Amino acid sequence: MEDLGGTELAAEFGFASLQKFGQEFLKKLQAKKMPNKLLERATFAEIPGVLETGSRKVDRRYPFNDACQWFIDHADLILLVYDYAKLDIGPETEALLDQLKGRESQVRIILNKADEITAEEMLKIQGNLVWNVSPHMASLEPPTFYSGSFWSRPYKSGAPKKLLKAQEQSLLTDIKEAIDKRIEHRIATARRFAVRVRNHAKMVDCYLTTFNNHMSMFGDKKSVAKNIVDHPEKYSIYEGLSAMTNISRYDLPDPKAYKAFFRLHPLYDFPSLQSTCTFFRGCPVNKLDLAIAYDLPELMTSYKRRAEEAAKGDRKK
Repeated sequence: MEDLGGTELAAEFGFASLQKFGQEFLKKLQAKKMPNKLLERATFAEIPGVLETGSRKVDRRYPFNDACQWFIDHADLILLVYDYAKLDIGPETEALLDQLKGRESQVRIILNKADEITAEEMLKIQGNLVWNVSPHMASLEPPTFYSGSFWSRPYKSGAPKKLLKAQEQSLLTDIKEAIDKRIEHRIATARRFAVRVRNHAKMVDCYLTTFNNHMSMFGDKKSVAKNIVDHPEKYSIYEGLSAMTNISRYDLPDPKAYKAFFRLHPLYDFPSLQSTCTFFRGCPVNKLDLAIAYDLPELMTSYKRRAEEAAKGDRKK
């Protein structure tokens, strides 16, 4: 087994972008490499447990939620592990659940140490946990839930062993299916990122068009831009973008996110999307639209067809 520090891990190609979270994050980041057939096909990552301290904000000295988002974006399966005695959902958990919106199909809720309680208590706690978590997730379907005792020790006396074993086996099957479908997940992730980029580009362009339409020859560009950014509802920016494009209002970030964005990147410094088009190369955003609507879905269909044909060939052998 080989131990790697955060700096060493971030030097590897697949983890290089973790460097953006700073040295304090890399100091806390640790990894282990070991020879294992399963680990040839999968990487397991564990983020720190959330810290619920009431209204007091925890200073981890690195951007915790941004780092979590990196791992969420790169995950095929996301396991939220709860201790049966610690079911509180405070501000930090709420923020993390909010980051999982749109990824509900990949989220699994795990109740750990379930061998320390009776079957009746376990089912009651499961119900309470689903009830607490579900309102913070966008899906109408309740999250998939497993209970177990996820360590190498034997079950405690009186534990519902058959039930726990069955749920642990179901979780292992779930993980195996996620590994088998990792290529499909990669294509889906590429499409999801493409949608984010496309939506953001069109959103910024909509702000810019509004700015250009309201900017007079003698006007103060900073004041005009600030008024638009601070009050997008007055200019129907979100409604206008939804009406003119195939982008849902619910797929766009909150206006507060763009207030912060335009504080760092002045609105009037952006080129229009139209200015990025050329006669020979066309428009990048139109190509992105085609990739989202046709190319990536066709790639997914083609891969599934080939995988099914390969599976049939293996069965015949």
